[in-house]
Amino acid sequence: MYLNERSWETADISPRDIRSALIEFVKLYSFLAGKYGLTAVYVPAAEEPYLRNMTYSIAKWLSETDRECRDLFLGFWQRRIVYQPEDEYEATRDSITFLGATEAILNNSFLISLGCKASWKQDTLYFRFYSLLADSDELMKVPNVSAAYQLEQEPVHSMLTRLRVSSVYSYEELWRRKDELFPHLRFCPSVQRDFRQLETTYLAQIIRKLLELDCYASSYDGGPFQPSLLSKTTPESEETLRQYRKEHTFTDDFGTEYIASWHMRFTGMAGRVFFVPSYRNKLFLICYVGKKLPNVTYPT
Repeated sequence: MYLNERSWETADISPRDIRSALIEFVKLYSFLAGKYGLTAVYVPAAEEPYLRNMTYSIAKWLSETDRECRDLFLGFWQRRIVYQPEDEYEATRDSITFLGATEAILNNSFLISLGCKASWKQDTLYFRFYSLLADSDELMKVPNVSAAYQLEQEPVHSMLTRLRVSSVYSYEELWRRKDELFPHLRFCPSVQRDFRQLETTYLAQIIRKLLELDCYASSYDGGPFQPSLLSKTTPESEETLRQYRKEHTFTDDFGTEYIASWHMRFTGMAGRVFFVPSYRNKLFLICYVGKKLPNVTYPT
C-alpha cells in the first residue's frame, strides 16, 4: 500500500474539498485497520505528505475536525513506513515522477490517494514506467483507492487478502519455519545472517516475495525461466557479474558456489532478493536478502 504523494498537492483546491477528502481518507484508513488489520502505509522519505496549500494546512484541519478523525490521521502518520525511493525505475504521469506509483508497480501493489480531484478518485491510474538501466519504458496501470468502498473491489481486495496471510512476526521465526512455509525454496546459510541485519518493517514484504517465488518454483519444470510471471524480476548485466562476481557468489548448504543474477525488489532500502531459479527440480535457491548489491551503474 503506497501513498500517492502527488495527490497531496492541493494548491488549487478549496478548503471545503480538502476537508471532505481528508474525511474520506481517514475512513479508508479505518477500514484498512479494522477489517484487514493493516495499519502501515508506505510513504516516500523525500516527499512525506503535507497539504501543499497556501491557505489550509493539516494542522488547521486537525484543530477543526472531530476527535475520531484526528486520532485516525495521527494513527496513520505514526504507523507509516518511510522508504528510500527506488533509483533504477521511474513511473511518470504528464512528465512528473510518482514515487509511490514506482514502488506499487515494482511490488504488485496499489496506491492510496487523497481524493481532492476527480483524477485521484479513479479506480486505475496509468503511468509511463521507465527502466533507467535498460533505457526502456512501457505503459502500466496501477490500482488506486481514495475511498473505503474501493478496497472491496478487485484487484485491490485480492492484494489485501494476500497481505494478511503471514502469521510470522520475526526473522528468527521466519528462518526456523522456512522449510514449512516455503517447501520449494532452499536458502544459503548466509541468508540467516542477512535476516539479522534487517529491520522488522521489511518482514511482511520479504515473506510475500518468498511466497511468490515458492509458488512459481512449485510448478517450474526446468524449462525457460519466465520472470514475467513474477513481480518485477530482472537479472544483473554480464558486465556487473564480471566486475562484481565475488559479491554475487553464494554458497549452499553443501558448500557449492552459485552466482546469483536474478533478483526481486522490496521497498524501504532499495531491497533485493537474489535467487537461482534452476537449483534443483522444482527448487529455487535463495542466495541473498538485503540492500542492493553493487553493480556497474550503482557501485555501492
